[in-house]
Amino acid sequence: MAAATLGSSAGSASPAVAELCQNTPETFLEASKLLLTYADNILRNPNDEKYRSIRIGNTAFSTRLLPVRGAVECLFEMGFEEGETHLIFPKKASVEQLQKIRDLIATERSSRLDESNKSHKVELSQQPATSTQLPTALSSNPNGLTQHAGNSEGQSSNPPSAPMVTADSVILKVLRSNLQHVLVYENRALQEKALACIPVQQLKKRSQEKVSRARKLDKGSGFT
Repeated sequence: MAAATLGSSAGSASPAVAELCQNTPETFLEASKLLLTYADNILRNPNDEKYRSIRIGNTAFSTRLLPVRGAVECLFEMGFEEGETHLIFPKKASVEQLQKIRDLIATERSSRLDESNKSHKVELSQQPATSTQLPTALSSNPNGLTQHAGNSEGQSSNPPSAPMVTADSVILKVLRSNLQHVLVYENRALQEKALACIPVQQLKKRSQEKVSRARKLDKGSGFT
């Protein structure tokens, strides 16, 4: 509830941050971390040009921000502008606006991390204490079969159960992260944008020319 309240209050000052808050906790924390890195680099090095541009083809940007709802919009609200191959933070952009959006994201991130830590502590406190059991003494019957002490009929005890996969499992976190990356390729808008940059007709024409030359060189071939 607290995170939702903060998200709505941030929305009154920044629609982009409010939209960013609609993502899952894991996605929000990962994207917000990168957004804060971009903002802090500029604030700490205001005269360094290399921190004022983000290459759109950068792996971190394309996988951790581009598919995340509201993430790129946060960069635009900070003052970044879209270039041909980069997002640029121009010299005319307001550093105060950058600081404002950065602080809204940082406040929301801190709140969610605090909630996550509190929830984790509550879960640990609710777990029943496990009693330490000494290994059961073994005895051998006259027939040479090994039995557990106290089990006169020689029946084997139940095998230990496999450890359960919890919501905080590292494997699940990796799977969720990979799923977000895969979904990038299912984004229709990005597919259309990519196709607009690819000379499809020119590539088809070249391939047809190569097939035609191959047929002339080998008339008996089955090129299609």
